Amino acid sequence: MSSPEYELSGEFFELCDCFAICPCWLGRPPDDNRCTGAFGWSVTSGHVGGLDLAGRSVVSVSFHTGHRDGGGQQVYVFVDEGADDEQYQTLVDTFTGRNGGPLGELARLMGALEGQERAPIQLVSRGNFITVTVGRVISGDAGVIRGGDGEITVLEHGRLSEVLGTPAEVGLSTALRIDVGQAGLSVEVKGRAAMRGAFTYRSAGA
Repeated sequence: MSSPEYELSGEFFELCDCFAICPCWLGRPPDDNRCTGAFGWSVTSGHVGGLDLAGRSVVSVSFHTGHRDGGGQQVYVFVDEGADDEQYQTLVDTFTGRNGGPLGELARLMGALEGQERAPIQLVSRGNFITVTVGRVISGDAGVIRGGDGEITVLEHGRLSEVLGTPAEVGLSTALRIDVGQAGLSVEVKGRAAMRGAFTYRSAGA
């Protein structure tokens, strides 16, 4: 099966129910051997094939037990409601790994795509603060952690860098609520792991 060429750039967001730093970033099993998280991508520029995807957003909710490399993740994908039909399906395919390239790992890790739908999405990064909102289903707020020198704490070359980005700014959530309505894919916590950063994905296709 052929996959399209693509190049996408923008900002990523990640909030989950692990304690900071989420062990998945370090290639380790998650806290309590289970992880529920929301992963957001705000595309500022780029295309898949000849399709322009600038200005579009995607949020993926995932749940897994054990080491993430064991696969078997349950995933639910939201695409911003401004996407037309072609953009919608292309974004779902790309951010579930079906289009290969650096995001291809997402397909290898997936056990089941539990659902996909359009929704109003807000991914906001302003100063020290991060906000991720998907309709009435997901709401998350976080702040970055600054070190003794006043600079934002960052993680470079982490295990998730290929499918998110590097460096990743380390943060803590003030609140995270996910209510997809399915076991494992719903959680409500605070003071847990958060990350943000820039991404650039390039694939020559196949």
